Amino acid sequence: MMEINEICQNGEPLSLKTDGHLRIVFIGVGSAFAKRRRQSNILIIQGDHHVLVDCGTQGPLALNDLGLDVLAVRCYLPTHSHADHVGGFEEIALSNRYTPHAEGKPQMIILRDYQDLLWSKTLAGGAEFCEANQGRSLQITDFFEILRPNTDQVEGRKVWVYNHGPIEIIIMRTRHFPDSAVNVDESQWCCGVFINRKVWISGDTMFDYEYPTRFAKQAEAMFHDCQMFVGGVHASYHELMTLSPEIRKKMFLYHYNDNWDKPTTWVKESDPFTGIPEKDGFQGWARQQVAYDFK
Repeated sequence: MMEINEICQNGEPLSLKTDGHLRIVFIGVGSAFAKRRRQSNILIIQGDHHVLVDCGTQGPLALNDLGLDVLAVRCYLPTHSHADHVGGFEEIALSNRYTPHAEGKPQMIILRDYQDLLWSKTLAGGAEFCEANQGRSLQITDFFEILRPNTDQVEGRKVWVYNHGPIEIIIMRTRHFPDSAVNVDESQWCCGVFINRKVWISGDTMFDYEYPTRFAKQAEAMFHDCQMFVGGVHASYHELMTLSPEIRKKMFLYHYNDNWDKPTTWVKESDPFTGIPEKDGFQGWARQQVAYDFK
């Protein structure tokens, strides 16, 4: 059963522990260039374990909104190399290595192929030459303890699985970019996550009818990225409306544009929907800075 609970009341920082139940907190719910609701980075918390899925350019600020900083978060999972998802990782790496009271290297859940890509194309420029370590430049393993998922298959789809304490994280490839990609094999690395086979989070993806349909069989709650127009590299509200009512009634929409709450700016009179998710059969817009608790 899912409950939506308020957090950080009376100025208290968000706890990175629960009494054993699964908690999902969107530290932001906005799109890449959102100014109103931060970017879509997500904390997963259960018992004494936690994982932050992505930390974009606004990620450190979004954590600060909750009374946390990047030193408090000890495990990360980057989904892909757009700045709204990994733009904060240089701060994470350097703060944890050079801040005097840091606890040492944080953990990172990442596949080998994407590890090399993330380092060489994104992080190395600002971190590789901060010092020479025994005559060599620094590597990603000097900044993070790497946790490696195992290959598996769920619902007939190749996935990768990592068990972080009580948190089972299933990593699923998505078709996000370039916009010409017709399948995941033609796409750059990008993934969504399926948590404890209860909470499905699409990750950034173009619309792929089969993707949410397949995982809806097990999911108790689903969160799908959503933009207000058709085209580009994200699923649109218009396309998500083609999903069955059974799937939409499980689904919250996140990663939305700053005009999400002004449907007159993006819904045409000819559209067969209102632009108000609850009226259109969805659970609603995903909310920032609340806890989605599963007990």
